Amino acid sequence: MPQALRGEAEEARILVVSAEWETSPMTLRSPSFLDLETLLSQAEYHDINVPVAQDIVETTVSKRSGGGKVGLGALALTGSAGSDVQFQSTYSLAPREKATVSKVIDGLIREKAVNVNPAGDSALFKDALVEIEGNARITAASVMSKVFFIFRRLMLDRDIDDLNELANLDVDEPDVAQAIQRVYLQNELLPLPMLLEITGTSLPHKVYINVRPDFFINEASADRLEGDLRVLGTVYRQIPDGEFGVTDEWILHGWEFMMRRIMMAQIQDDLREVIQQLGRIGLDVPDDDVQAYITGPAVVIDAIALY
Repeated sequence: MPQALRGEAEEARILVVSAEWETSPMTLRSPSFLDLETLLSQAEYHDINVPVAQDIVETTVSKRSGGGKVGLGALALTGSAGSDVQFQSTYSLAPREKATVSKVIDGLIREKAVNVNPAGDSALFKDALVEIEGNARITAASVMSKVFFIFRRLMLDRDIDDLNELANLDVDEPDVAQAIQRVYLQNELLPLPMLLEITGTSLPHKVYINVRPDFFINEASADRLEGDLRVLGTVYRQIPDGEFGVTDEWILHGWEFMMRRIMMAQIQDDLREVIQQLGRIGLDVPDDDVQAYITGPAVVIDAIALY
């Protein structure tokens, strides 16, 4: 090939590589939340090469003590999924493991398995894999879930079996105040899923994120749930315009199914009472925030990773 043509071909190749780099930047991510098993399952399903030689090992869970372990050779992480675990489990992610996770996510995006910042309803369907960026905040539904968890624990301690007694629990009572203090002042991490709202996204409707309790990284990671973040996850629920989505799986998490149905039938009155009591100790909940229902149009994303 003549030298001039060879030079033009090389220049064209550089321009193509540069264009690909601009459209698909690769970054080292530092997740605050990571469901590693689901991430690697997505990689396997979409034929993404995971940059280690070993296969995924079977997840094992000890119901009472948690201690579930999911690993990929050197990428072995210890988490917890036991139903009797008192606190949210956390684990550490070493720098080399961060690189592996980042490469897996980059591979999914490069292969167009992930819809990045979708802009319309046509891009959303059940279980669709998406990455959405915006400003996150914890909703009132998750604030309420902590209160109802505390009340449920107090009802068990006091051997109360009448739901009407729920309205009689007073935040000024010593054991109630102490339980609330542990959660809101000592940052006790409860085994509860959280519902976040993300604003400033490219979607035309409300976006909520379901964050399960067992996949936080590092002890302070639960404090990194608000502010600017990106979420990689799957579409969990879509709520059409004019319809309402019940929030009992967050507000009443851990309550028996029939109890949840009974309480949700009257929970709006109970929520007003709880909100009034929280206001007395300085925890104000906006009236227009998510409480008993999510108002459509909205989409709920089941989080795989937050970074």
